[in-house]
Amino acid sequence: MINHNLKPSAWLLASLVAVAGAGAASAADTVRYGVAGVSANHAPALLGEAMPEIFAAHDVQIEITDLRGNSANCIAALLSDSIDVCQVGSSTGVDAIAEGADLKALAVTAGPVSELILSQSTVDALGVSQDAPVAERIEALRGLRLVSAAPGSAHYITLDAMLRTAGMSVADVQYRTLTDVVAIMESIRNDQIDGGMWGIGGLSGVLVDGTGVRWISLAGGDIPELAEVPYVAAYARADWIAENEDLVARLHQGLADAIATIKADPEAAGAVLKDRYFEALDETLWRDGFSQASSSFLDGAKVNRDGWELLLRLQAESTDKDYTAAAYETAILPQARAE
Repeated sequence: MINHNLKPSAWLLASLVAVAGAGAASAADTVRYGVAGVSANHAPALLGEAMPEIFAAHDVQIEITDLRGNSANCIAALLSDSIDVCQVGSSTGVDAIAEGADLKALAVTAGPVSELILSQSTVDALGVSQDAPVAERIEALRGLRLVSAAPGSAHYITLDAMLRTAGMSVADVQYRTLTDVVAIMESIRNDQIDGGMWGIGGLSGVLVDGTGVRWISLAGGDIPELAEVPYVAAYARADWIAENEDLVARLHQGLADAIATIKADPEAAGAVLKDRYFEALDETLWRDGFSQASSSFLDGAKVNRDGWELLLRLQAESTDKDYTAAAYETAILPQARAE
């Protein structure tokens, strides 16, 4: 059923999707779908609840489980059969595969979506403008107290890669793991840390109240060298995939359609998502963040070989692990390959 309380453009978009799926007669298959956290960079899956018509057109119903920023818990829930699919930073799934988990990526949904937020007081002390060349802003991070997701996560890998563009690494900052975005924001506000790296929009609270400054945005294209890194992927166990091949294909098509829906009218799709999940967030900040996130979504929910191999190379450089088991043809289902 269409929600007639949506804004006009969003209502029209939902209506078109509903018409497209009107011929579906069979009962929808429910997918227990975990996301590492409810944020703009997981928007294609979140539309499964916010605009269920998109997936209903493929006889799929999504039930979202929010892992509240803990990527490792998403993989653990997947391996324990608490969820069917885990949408998480691509590198987290790759690490699990390298450690022996029999997982496959059924969709790859987004390129880089990270942003690094520093406290306003830290920026004031640095004496470097937030409009300075990116290289200067990265160099200014040396020695700062930074937090992000655990080593092996997409945020950690890209933070390390970003620092390497300036001849540094994570070892050159005071890094620790923190996955609770509320705790990150409170730590920024109370000078417990200098900054945090998270998915676009996740730390918007400190931007709203002026205690934080967007310092580096991978989603905004600040680091061109990382533009092709596949950042977000949807993983499932190989045995579940084998038992549900048709459902997996339909789920992938639903994700591809969700991405197409967002790109066709980001404002309308963004309004639906904001009303459902981010009602309290400042409208201007939401539009800014969602516009950057939406441009990162991968057409067809597919990744090309070069992008995937770049991810594996960056992970190997950061962790010294062997990622042969996560090679392109091995880890990515054919439907999710762009070539």
